[in-house]
Amino acid sequence: MATTADDGDLFAEAMGKVQRLPEDNKITIEKRLLRAHEVARCHGSEAFYTAVETGQMVEQTEQPGLLLASGVSREKLKRLKCGQPPIARTIDLHGLNRDKALISLTEGVSSALANRQRVLAIIHGRGLHSSDGKPVLKEATYQWLSDGPFAGHVLAVVAQPGSGGGASLVLLRRH
Repeated sequence: MATTADDGDLFAEAMGKVQRLPEDNKITIEKRLLRAHEVARCHGSEAFYTAVETGQMVEQTEQPGLLLASGVSREKLKRLKCGQPPIARTIDLHGLNRDKALISLTEGVSSALANRQRVLAIIHGRGLHSSDGKPVLKEATYQWLSDGPFAGHVLAVVAQPGSGGGASLVLLRRH
């Protein structure tokens, strides 16, 4: 729809007396993560899976295969790689296509949160059997963990030691 000069004049006239609110008059909404009992109550609802989780998201680092929320110490990463806390759940995505793998991830992480489990092992493979030789499931997993509906619950993702890059350990926030 094209605007005319008259439209612009009308808009300028209507907005002429509008002023920016002072910072102390603004209302800020505290965003928070869902608690474990809220996850359990929402488990299975469509709104839960489409809602964007809030909180501090994990970010890509310069080191490949590492996602990290700010404030996570090197010591915590070292302990995670050494099995502390221990793996509570394993999600095996081998043999699944991308869409089925994301569904499996959603169900597995949702269940882990509902059961207050903190460490997951996700087996995504290295992509050696992909038609184009790229690790489709590995890339989809990391993308989902950093931007998906549960990204606010993820503290860190590291390559699982001894997996050759075919599996990842995920540390979830405490609830």
